[in-house]
Amino acid sequence: RFLYVANSGANTVSAFRVSNGTATPVSGSPYAVGVQPVALRTDPSGGFLYVTDFAGGAVAVLAIDGTSGALSGVSGSPFGAGAGAVSIAVDPAGTFAYVANETAATISAYSIDPTTGALSAIGAPLSTGSAPKSITVDPAGNFVYVANVTTSDDVAVYAIAPSSGALTLSSTIVAGGSFPLAVTVDPSGQFVYAANSSSGDISVFSVDAATGALAAVAGSPFPAGSGARSIAID
Repeated sequence: RFLYVANSGANTVSAFRVSNGTATPVSGSPYAVGVQPVALRTDPSGGFLYVTDFAGGAVAVLAIDGTSGALSGVSGSPFGAGAGAVSIAVDPAGTFAYVANETAATISAYSIDPTTGALSAIGAPLSTGSAPKSITVDPAGNFVYVANVTTSDDVAVYAIAPSSGALTLSSTIVAGGSFPLAVTVDPSGQFVYAANSSSGDISVFSVDAATGALAAVAGSPFPAGSGARSIAID
């Protein structure tokens, strides 16, 4: 019903109502949000919007009005992340959130208050590969995948502790292409895809259901366009 756009240069988020494919600006839009917002995620209930502030190294949490789509900041927002907060993922249950901090080369993990949407840090940020660019959670909420660029060009796999949401590194795999800027999991949880910007191709991996470990499928990586930087699956 609603569409939200991060305006990195203006430090705002634009909000729209969507009806029959037509987007109409919400009254009060755009909304001021942090410094250099670059990534957005809603929680599964559609009640909250999470925005990473790249330059601010934080996550803004905004409550979504279920009738109008208008946004309002929740108490305590923004919540600290790490330098270069560039990507955010929320688990399917809306219980945990994870942020890739590109400049700090870390992952921040949080538990989510189901009533207010507020974030509480789960331990200290976790070191990961060089310049993590993208983070995603598998559909079952068991694993986190992180695309790391610069010197590593790999996809790291982290197991999620069901009770606490804490992450444990379980494996890494070389992406097979250069500069993986985006990583996503298909809805069945059987395959992981990485868009490699510098090599202009897509790496495809099969997923071990028990461990989350990845194995390149035959023929991977597959040609795409120059500067491939984002990927989506219907």
